[in-house]
Amino acid sequence: MVNDKINNSPTIRLKYKKSDLIIKEGDYGISIYKIVEGKVLIFNESKDREIPLATLDRGEVVGEMTFLSRITERRSASVRALEDTEVEVWDPSRLSKEYEHMPPIIRYIADQALKRLIRMNKLLIKLYTKKQREEEERALGEPLESRRIYYRKEVDLHCIYRPVGSSPTAGLTGRIKDISFRGVGLEVRPKSTLKFSHEIGEEFHLKAFLPNGKEVDFRAKVLAIRKDRSPGRPFLGMSFTDTTDDAKKNLGFFLMP
Repeated sequence: MVNDKINNSPTIRLKYKKSDLIIKEGDYGISIYKIVEGKVLIFNESKDREIPLATLDRGEVVGEMTFLSRITERRSASVRALEDTEVEVWDPSRLSKEYEHMPPIIRYIADQALKRLIRMNKLLIKLYTKKQREEEERALGEPLESRRIYYRKEVDLHCIYRPVGSSPTAGLTGRIKDISFRGVGLEVRPKSTLKFSHEIGEEFHLKAFLPNGKEVDFRAKVLAIRKDRSPGRPFLGMSFTDTTDDAKKNLGFFLMP
């Protein structure tokens, strides 16, 4: 229970309009909020979707997980006002002394409850994502796996490449900006175009490391050239003509939804 000294401390209250964001997932923050009036939604974001975790009402508290976990000050979820809302702001320093003086067994119970809540939130996110995936499959009339070959992922990977038939030492460098099972989008350095032709129909050997550290190497043909995407840096739309088994496997894991 919070003592009288804390109860007598100056109280800060904030008001939010309906749809206002009170807490942003990933931001730094330590304050705890007690809902005085109104209602809020707690949610996570995944691939531009909001995954609802809980709806809280008057008298309930949000932002307490940062205080209880004592691991990081980054917010683990977002909070939005579902209607005009007023909250009372608590600074954790007001509660820390009381928390430390709690009997160890009570702190242990609180810690275990927090861990279960974190696991439950992860499960909710997993189940919600699965449900959305199934709804997309039904709407499109075909499973996502069969369409994964067309999925293109935005990346920014350093790439070493050379024309097919050239010396292995003829290394050029560029940036792979997107990648799929079918091909890549390659941004070319201006100096590279002076050394070798980069025209439609040309084939190149390419090698790069994915963000997960796995290497991919393949052969690809230029199908399209864009010069307006990044001034002075031609952008090549390329289709794979040959890939190694290891590259297929590593790319497959990387592109999994």
